[in-house]
Amino acid sequence: MVVGSRREGNSYHLANIIKERLGTNRISADVITPGNQRIYLCTGCMDCDQKGVCDFKDDMEDNIAKIKDAEVIIFISPTRWNTLSGDLKIFMDRLNPLYSTKGLKDKKFISLVIGSKKRNEYSLDGTMTSITSFIEACEGKLIYKDYFDECLTFTDILKCPEHIERVCDNIISILE
Repeated sequence: MVVGSRREGNSYHLANIIKERLGTNRISADVITPGNQRIYLCTGCMDCDQKGVCDFKDDMEDNIAKIKDAEVIIFISPTRWNTLSGDLKIFMDRLNPLYSTKGLKDKKFISLVIGSKKRNEYSLDGTMTSITSFIEACEGKLIYKDYFDECLTFTDILKCPEHIERVCDNIISILE
């Protein structure tokens, strides 16, 4: 799971609940929080297109290895100005070594988007579109998506346990 917020808020809580539920079903999961790691911004040098590896030596080396080995990648992002978080965008940019070598082709993805207002008042679609556009560009497969709205304060997501339970059940069903 890649969590697009560095704070211990809604995205963090959702990731930990999902990880716990996966674990009780003997499905292992790692949680990557790019905003709390040492990750340099992509400069667009495109050296990775030629070599298949990034010139930067930072935490993305381990992250790329984890993403490469993962059967399924779950992106969890808060909505920031109707798009995905900057931390998640930087992470996606730095996955270019996998993109350029077709290392993400046919990889399975799940996208979970969290917004602060009601979905009909403030769209979460921009965030979902950004994530699904990334998945389509790298020829991955979106196997499940869901939205959480009205999650403004750090623990609002915990007020919708039925929704979280349904999402966990759906993910487990898909993975089994």
